[in-house]
Amino acid sequence: MKCSIFCLLGLFFFPVWSAAPDAAAWPVNVPDFVEPAPGEHPRLFFRKADVPALRDRMNTEEGKAILARLRLLLGHEGKALPDSRNRYHPVNIRARGQEELPLGSFTISHAAGYGFLYVLTGETSYAELAQKSLELMFDDDLYSVSGDVIQAERGKLFQPRTERWEGRSPSQVITRYGQPDRDERYTWTRPGAKLRLGAMMLSVAMAYDFCYEAWSPEFRLRVVNEIQNYERMPVDYDKYAEGHKGLATMDVLVNPAFPPRSNHHGAYVGGAGIALLAIRNDPGADMTRIQPWLKQVEQEMIRVMTQGFGDKGFFAEGHGPSHMAANNAFVPLLQAARVSWGKDFISPRSNAPWISLRWAMEIIPHAEKAWYPNYKLNAYGSDHKWRGSMSDGGDWSQGFGALANEAQQAAMLWMYENAIEKEKPLQEFDAWTYPHRAVFAFINWPIGLEPQNPGNVLGHANADMLIGHFMFRREWKDADDVYVTFLLNKDPRRGYVRSSSGGHITIWGQGIRERVFFRCNQRARITAYDPREDGSGVMAFEMNGQHHSLAVDFGKASSAEAVVIIANPWFEAPEAFLQKRKESLSNLEKDIASGKKGDPAARMQFAYLDDGNTAFMVMNLHPKGVLPDIQQQGSQLQVGQQRYRFDGKRLFIEP
Repeated sequence: MKCSIFCLLGLFFFPVWSAAPDAAAWPVNVPDFVEPAPGEHPRLFFRKADVPALRDRMNTEEGKAILARLRLLLGHEGKALPDSRNRYHPVNIRARGQEELPLGSFTISHAAGYGFLYVLTGETSYAELAQKSLELMFDDDLYSVSGDVIQAERGKLFQPRTERWEGRSPSQVITRYGQPDRDERYTWTRPGAKLRLGAMMLSVAMAYDFCYEAWSPEFRLRVVNEIQNYERMPVDYDKYAEGHKGLATMDVLVNPAFPPRSNHHGAYVGGAGIALLAIRNDPGADMTRIQPWLKQVEQEMIRVMTQGFGDKGFFAEGHGPSHMAANNAFVPLLQAARVSWGKDFISPRSNAPWISLRWAMEIIPHAEKAWYPNYKLNAYGSDHKWRGSMSDGGDWSQGFGALANEAQQAAMLWMYENAIEKEKPLQEFDAWTYPHRAVFAFINWPIGLEPQNPGNVLGHANADMLIGHFMFRREWKDADDVYVTFLLNKDPRRGYVRSSSGGHITIWGQGIRERVFFRCNQRARITAYDPREDGSGVMAFEMNGQHHSLAVDFGKASSAEAVVIIANPWFEAPEAFLQKRKESLSNLEKDIASGKKGDPAARMQFAYLDDGNTAFMVMNLHPKGVLPDIQQQGSQLQVGQQRYRFDGKRLFIEP
């Protein structure tokens, strides 16, 4: 089978995105969609008629490897509940279980993993294990902890905020809770914060969907009520905890207090949407509430992809916070909406697929880590791809199900095999810790599809015009890829906690990782974007009545690996910047000489030129020993044999 059968419902019939982001209705109806009947399951990520084809995948080498991974993550080969379970009490920050517990320890997605084995095998013992897993999670009285114990363990972070603490000593306040995930922030009966419910709702919904036929009507009804009548107090004794803000309910998840530019919003909406799609029209489901909730979910999905993420996948708070907004539940909701709801948010516009495709564009393959430019100031986040936690994992196993066509899958597959899991044959399939990620991998992995260089699919230059993130990539090859990005962030107030600061330029390649920050702290209007097939390009913007432009050139005439030019720089004290860069380069040479750092294959060259009428900042990535000559002639600039021109509004790369 060449591609995942569950890229169905229009996957193969839509071209790679090229139209303007507002060019089509959104969402569109899935052709020939058949509404699930009440009690018809599975329905979320595949339909009952698709099960035979799923079982055929068990006979492929990839299918066997993914199932082996699923059984490893479940522990005991998936035949018994794990002996290893997290005994730490629920928290909102500083969880310990995730780092301490081995693979195979109990997680919130064990029920989903067992349920999927039931679908594949028809053995009811797996559905029974799924039910037992949920019963552990739902049991409010399974464990308890007193306030004095919490206070002793949490120290200054212990901050009781609700009325239940008034007039009582900590030892008199008892917190009761069910089985936590290996990461104790994810506890169904006592979530660390409301955004943790996104992943938990997803996992419970998957188990319900897979095991519906095997469970008794009584237990099915219990799950339906756990979802639609959810009402639990989040942790209220941690710094940044949300219990003092009131109960977590389905109504709260569907109507988030946090805006789309917050990492919380996508997690709220994703988990709520999938859980509601799982139970809608089933016995016991209250459609007088569910129907309006789903209508609101549809509106919030559009807001996530137009106010939180941009049209090419950049998130308002930066790549770090984006993981929670995307991976906890929102990307799976895009797939479930197409399969179970008949609503295609993926194919008409670039917004949805680029939540995943950005990694095919951005990641630099490296011997040690899969790097990507991370624009400070983010609220949090690394500058390389983590894979093991609930929010960081799933970009591929889940993402393959939310792409618009086979070519996009091939580009994502290339990056996975070249930057994430490079050993063949594959063993993890982007399922590093959690069983439900192995389930998604089995459903979505494009088995038999030939990886394709992302440059041939995505193009070498792309721009997120909503947020102002410009990407110029010369090639996809290895750690020597040459890649230049510029984050304008044209609305610096966009981020909720903290916006990624506009003005970041990154120049990566040939062993150099250069980050330059020329702060843009005012609203800006993009006035030009002119990409070229080789990854070069020009952008221009207007800010405070002044016109500025940036050009990236990978052409051979300059004799540089990459030329980056800013015309009419918007920042002050360029001489001070040049002095700091001179000192930085001097320190690099010392570190190389002392053996502290390896010798990169290239160097950086910086220059500032100003004839009184036109000013240019030039940053070149050049081969060692090859310094391009830089000359200014009025509004024209020459680097090596390449000429550039600024007309007062934008730069031009001259023929």
